[in-house]
Formats: sequence, structure tokens, C-alpha cells
Amino acid sequence: MVIVFALVALAVLAVVAALYRYVWRRLVRDTTAAPGRARRTGTAVFVAGPALMIAALVAERSGAPFWLQRTLAWPGFLWMALSVYLLPAVLAGEVVRPLLRRLLERRAPVTPAPAAVPAETTVPAGPAPSGPDPGPDPVQAPSPAPSRRLFVSRVVGGAAATAALGTVGYGTYGVLRGPRVKHVTVPLAKLPRGADGFRIAVVSDIHLGPILGRGFAQKVVDTINATQPDLIAVVGDLVDGSVKDLGPAAAPLAQLRARHGAYFVTGNHEYFSGAELGVPPGP
Repeated sequence: MVIVFALVALAVLAVVAALYRYVWRRLVRDTTAAPGRARRTGTAVFVAGPALMIAALVAERSGAPFWLQRTLAWPGFLWMALSVYLLPAVLAGEVVRPLLRRLLERRAPVTPAPAAVPAETTVPAGPAPSGPDPGPDPVQAPSPAPSRRLFVSRVVGGAAATAALGTVGYGTYGVLRGPRVKHVTVPLAKLPRGADGFRIAVVSDIHLGPILGRGFAQKVVDTINATQPDLIAVVGDLVDGSVKDLGPAAAPLAQLRARHGAYFVTGNHEYFSGAELGVPPGP
């Protein structure tokens, strides 16, 4: 069983490494004309990003000191989110790439043929110039323009990176800003008349942990209480960590107020974090 698990883990790592190499090739190697500072910097990012992501996951799952979890969480988990959007963005660029190259080929100007140079040139007779021969006049060579393939790679790669960064940035801003209320009316034909207008506040995926702490929990509580619900349901994925680390962060949840109480259901992340440790032993 251990051997099978190890083989599956190695296969998964191989696939992930191949995907990262593909994204690196499209965003770094293909967008740089030659090895240099830009390519080295991009390569360093693609090495450090996965390393920090793995370190953040290992620190969280192994119960490392909470200060270390918080240090690794921001760069590690942001890179994980960025990776999720970079891959489809780069894959979408494969569709655009040949279309853009074909468009540039159609719009490329026709280069005229060079003029013929006479085989012999007559030099007028006269006294030879005095002094040493200055040699041919220096000519400033123009810097070569990037090739069409390089230009296309830079446009497509830049668009993919911008789309992924924009999506992750907007999502991060939305999370840190706090939850928003969405009102949903659920019509029930057999609902008793006395229960008409019964309001249930449902919240899920709060994910208190190394990134989201007490301040975020307070925003959630204030938002829920402002709706004046009859019942509150927290339906899973409240925490990513232990009670020891996240007890202070979850303390504001004690302020939840509803006429019929507040209820919580464990989700998969609670079990990842050791939810069974909080279950009292049986008789």
C-alpha cells in the first residue's frame, strides 16, 4: 500500500512539474530573446513559487509554529492561486497565438529588392590624402527588432500573465474586503403560514487560518448580525488549523445573534485540521 501511494505521489509530482515547465517555457523562455537577467529572474520566480507553496502546505498540515505558517502562507498560497489561473490562461493563448501570427504576416510590408551595385567604381585621379588612413567611416548599426515569433510570444504571454494576476488580485481584494450579503427567496408550497418570511443566514468557507484571522471573523459576524436573521447556519470550512492557533481568531463568532440560535456543520477542512480531536469520547 505504501509503495502504491509513493508511486501515485511521484506520478502526480511529475505531472505538476511538467505543467510548470510548460508554463515557464511560454512565459519566460519564449518571451526572452536570449539568456540574460530577465530569463534568470523569471526562472527564479518559477522555482521559488512552487517551493514556497509546498512549504506553506507542509507547515500547515504538520502543525508547524503558527508564526512560521503565517510567514509562508501569503506567498505560498497566493502562488497556488496564481498557478490555478496561469495554466488555463496560457492554454487559451495557444488558440490566439497562430491567429495573431497569421495577422502579422498579412500586415507585414513587402521588402523591396536591394539596388544593384556596379561592379567597378572609377576613382578620380588626384593627390593621395596625407596622413594615416582613417579607415572606413563608422556606421551606427540599428538595434535589431524582435522577430515576429518573439513579438507574438510576448503579447500572448503578457496577456495571460495579466489576466491571471488581475483575477487573483481582484479575488484577494474581495476576500479581504469582507463578505457581501446576497438575498435569496426560497418559495415552499407547504410552508406553514407562521414561518412565512423566516430568515436564515447561511455562511460557508470562512477559512480562518494563517491568512484570515480575528479581524476577518469580526467582519463576518458584523455582516451576519446586521441582517437580523432568525437562524444562523455556518455550513463548513470555518478553519484551517488547530484550536490552539485559531481559538483567538474564532472568538468573535460568540457574538453571533439570532432568535433561533446559530449552528455549525463541519466541513472537509475541519477534518483536515483534526476535527475529531474536539469530539468527546463515547461512553
